[in-house]
Amino acid sequence: MSDAFADVAKMKKIKEDIKNHEGQLVELTLENGRKRERNRIGRLTEVYQSLFIVEFTDDSNVPGAINNTTVESYTYSDILTEKTLIRYLDAAEQAELENK
Repeated sequence: MSDAFADVAKMKKIKEDIKNHEGQLVELTLENGRKRERNRIGRLTEVYQSLFIVEFTDDSNVPGAINNTTVESYTYSDILTEKTLIRYLDAAEQAELENK
């Protein structure tokens, strides 16, 4: 099997994994330039044929502060090329984050 077929199989697996975790919290490690990374936790809200959408909420503990919500889209090739790493949070981690 050539590398092209292996990549197609990997892409299909990535799509299936992401589809199975739709609606759950995920942690994304984003490549932010040369040797810099940024970690964000958000909810995997929608999954499409060529991309998926994650909603991030920046919660502030200050009373009266406005919580900002941002929506970002990522492609499956971002995961395949490891520009973006995705980690699915288990039920205990999700419960802990939601209770904060």
